[in-house]
Amino acid sequence: MIGIIINPLSGNGQGKKTWLRVEKELEERKTAYIHKATSYGGEAYEIAAQMVKADEVKRIIVIGGDGTINEVVNGIVDAGGATSCALAVIPAGTGNDYAKAHEIPKNSMEALNLALSPTSTIKQIDLIHTNSDNLAINNIGAGFDGLVAKLTNEAAYKKLLNRLGLGSLAYFITMMRVFGTYKHCTIWLEVDGISHELTHTWLAATANIPFYGGSMQICPQALSDDGYLDVVVIRSPSRWKVLSILFSVYSGKHVNHPAVTFYKGRSISIRSAAPLLLQADGEAAGETPVQLKIVPRGISIIAGPPAL
Repeated sequence: MIGIIINPLSGNGQGKKTWLRVEKELEERKTAYIHKATSYGGEAYEIAAQMVKADEVKRIIVIGGDGTINEVVNGIVDAGGATSCALAVIPAGTGNDYAKAHEIPKNSMEALNLALSPTSTIKQIDLIHTNSDNLAINNIGAGFDGLVAKLTNEAAYKKLLNRLGLGSLAYFITMMRVFGTYKHCTIWLEVDGISHELTHTWLAATANIPFYGGSMQICPQALSDDGYLDVVVIRSPSRWKVLSILFSVYSGKHVNHPAVTFYKGRSISIRSAAPLLLQADGEAAGETPVQLKIVPRGISIIAGPPAL
C-alpha cells in the first residue's frame, strides 16, 4: 500500500496545486493509495506514524517542502518503519534542498513516476539525531543561519516569492537583512571528543547533504550515506569578508577561504556563551547548546538516478 501526505500550504499553496495534479494522474492510472493532508504543524509526523503502524504502508510519498519531510521522517522512524517503509518526495516547498540532493525531479509528474516505479533506486541514508530526541535529514545550523531560517519563515515576502516560483530568493533577502546587525561570537565545538574554541563565529552548520537555504552549497563534500556528519564553521571579525563568503557559498567556492573551516565526525556538540538560534531542515529548532550524532542508514528513501 502507498500512503501520500500532503502539506497544502507548503510553498505558499504549491503543495495543494501539486496534489491536484498528482491526484488526477493517480485516478487515471487507477493506483491504489491512501492519503491525508495536514492542517497544523506536527500533523505530518502523526499521519506518517499512523500510516506505518496501523495502515502498514510500505511507501510514503510526501508532497511538501523540507520541513514537512522532516516531520514525516521522524514519524516513520518513531513508528518503527525505518527499513520497512521507503520515503518518496514530490517537491513543493520553498528551498527543496532534500530533492536537489537526492536527484528528485522538480517536475511533479516526473517525481511521481520516480516515486511509483518498482525499479526506482531504494537506498538507506544517514540521519542526524539531536539531544532533544529529534531527527534531521538535511542539516542543523547554529547562529546566523538559525536566525535567517526563523525570519524567512516569518517573512511576508516568502509567500510572494513562492507564488512567483522564486522561493529560494527568500533566504538570500533575509541574509542581507540580518547581515548588517548580526554579532559574531565564540563557540565551543566538540567533534568526536576533540574540543575547539572558535572565536568570531558567524555560523556552525552540521550537514548530511551539500545544500541548504534553497541553493547554497554549504558543504559540497557532504554525503548522506557515508556514516559521518560534515560541519562547516564560518568565522571572521570582518563583516565584509563574511559577505564575500556568503556570496561564494552559492557556487561552493567558499571551501578554500581561510575564514571557513570544515570538520567531520560522528558526534558533534556546540556550546556558546549566549544561546544561538538553531534551525533543523530549515525550521526553527530551539537554541544552543546542542548535541548531535549520526544515525547510520537511519531511513530508506527513493532517490533519483545519479547525475551524469
